[in-house]
Amino acid sequence: MNDYFTNISGFELLDKRGQRKITSHETGLEELDLVTYGFPTGTITDLFGPNSSGKSQILFQTAVNISIKNNKVLFIDSSGNFRPERIVQLSKAKNHDSKLVLDKIYTYRCNSLDKQLETVPMIKEFIDKNRITCVMIDDLTRNFTEHKFELKNEMHNILRSYIRELSDLAWNRNIAIITTNTIRARIDDSNMKERETYDFLINRLIHLKVSLKRMDNLWLARNNDGKQCIFNISKEGIGKV
Repeated sequence: MNDYFTNISGFELLDKRGQRKITSHETGLEELDLVTYGFPTGTITDLFGPNSSGKSQILFQTAVNISIKNNKVLFIDSSGNFRPERIVQLSKAKNHDSKLVLDKIYTYRCNSLDKQLETVPMIKEFIDKNRITCVMIDDLTRNFTEHKFELKNEMHNILRSYIRELSDLAWNRNIAIITTNTIRARIDDSNMKERETYDFLINRLIHLKVSLKRMDNLWLARNNDGKQCIFNISKEGIGKV
């Protein structure tokens, strides 16, 4: 009967985990890296929060830090938020050549759901041809919310399938995938509450979730394990309070 099962055993998986090289991707702030666990390879980390909560800034800073270490980043932009001038600013703050940094950050603009779904095979091809340990998707659900589906369940199934494919990619190719997501107002028990967009679909599929919030001139990051930190964002990048 075991002939029907092709998956490896639990002991074999544990052994493979021990042999896997886990690469971390630092934000440049130790306190924040404790919350994100350093965006480790093999996992999907979801940064979610309202506008101006620091989601894209964390991606930009992390992308710069990865590039400085002579690794490449694939930045999939479905929100139109990618700003090369911000990459230049952050590079100069670290006294690095901004052109060399930008040369290692590959961007792909996908402004439709069809284009976003096509990114999965594109990521595989990119990994095969480049030295890469991190893929960034900003943002995860925008094209799903803007696409007109004939049936509601159709969207649910496609989004689940898409995230599962990303999860398989993260594990099988040993890369870190960092996504961003928005929040929306939702009525629960006659009360208006803010919830992550499609949280009821993605909560079980994302490995690590980090909520972000701006509080005047400070930012708060909290993960689903309860770890949190307060940080600052300036023109020089992410820093201590």
